[in-house]
Amino acid sequence: MEETTGGFDAQSATTMPASTLGTRRDVWTFDRLAEPWRLLALLCIPAAWLLARRARRRIAWPAISAFRAAPATCASRLAALPVLLRVAACACVATALARPQSVGGTTRTAGRGVAIIAALDQSSSMNTVDFPTDKGPVSRLSAAKTTLARFIEGRPDDLLGLVAFANYPDLACPPTLDHAFLLDVVAALRPARPGDDGTNLGDAVVWSLDALRHAPPPRKVLVLLTDGRDDPAVPHPLDPRAAADLARSLGIRLHTIAVGRPGELARDLEPRTRLPIPADAPGPDLHLLRDLAARGGGQAFEAADQAALEHVFATIDALEKSPVQGTIRTRYDERFTPWVGLALVVFIAERTLAAGRLRRIP
Repeated sequence: MEETTGGFDAQSATTMPASTLGTRRDVWTFDRLAEPWRLLALLCIPAAWLLARRARRRIAWPAISAFRAAPATCASRLAALPVLLRVAACACVATALARPQSVGGTTRTAGRGVAIIAALDQSSSMNTVDFPTDKGPVSRLSAAKTTLARFIEGRPDDLLGLVAFANYPDLACPPTLDHAFLLDVVAALRPARPGDDGTNLGDAVVWSLDALRHAPPPRKVLVLLTDGRDDPAVPHPLDPRAAADLARSLGIRLHTIAVGRPGELARDLEPRTRLPIPADAPGPDLHLLRDLAARGGGQAFEAADQAALEHVFATIDALEKSPVQGTIRTRYDERFTPWVGLALVVFIAERTLAAGRLRRIP
């Protein structure tokens, strides 16, 4: 059983369980009664006792002084025990009917906030090693993956997804709250194969818009990250400017990030091809990316090193905040079974005693 028990403020995404917490507890303990009004059945106990007493046949004795003088026995001292056991059994039954429950776990259900898709270029140029870090230069793709992973970890309540593209876009992960899966997808991303090498910005934007269009949050953001020019080797590619206009018409904000150091020599990341190779001489098409961001209602960023890329994602993270009201759903475990069992045991004990030495006559 689940019940909404409260709210929280978060940059949230969609209704989907995020975490479930629970601890082992004693079977007799409970946190609440689901139907406490059923405890009114306890009021029937004295009424039933009075009716049974009134219906019991009585024998007129000439005198009771002799009984008063008789010494007390064990049976006389326990004469009221069957009645007490009967009352206890009825109380257990009434408690079981009220459905005692304990908290079995809590689930945070995110509200509707921001849906973000990162369209990440995986063309061969992203394999260029020209991003300086504290541990030495790394490839553009490796730097982008590392920074994107940190961005994902910093937004646990947002609906995030990934589109990887070169000549052809691929929806690697639709918008989801399962960020552990998304992080695995990002970590497994590799440069495009030779047959798919190219940079198709228009189709990548459209694929991302299609995934965002079906996401429930009203606020949607697309982050396009590339180091190349729009140079697809496919027939009839979509004009990226038309794709940016489509994003604006759908109410989806488009940010662009240009990565890499244009015009410099770089080396391939693969160990067997260590020879220096020239990066794309013109580098990223900054004019086109700025135009796309302006058409899509977002901002255009440039990152030539790891620190700059991290700053860009930090800026986007600060821009795309949407505090909303979410809910906390609590799962309750039923605890009536022990009370039913106890009532049965007590009732059997009462019937056994009432049929033996403690039997009342009449």
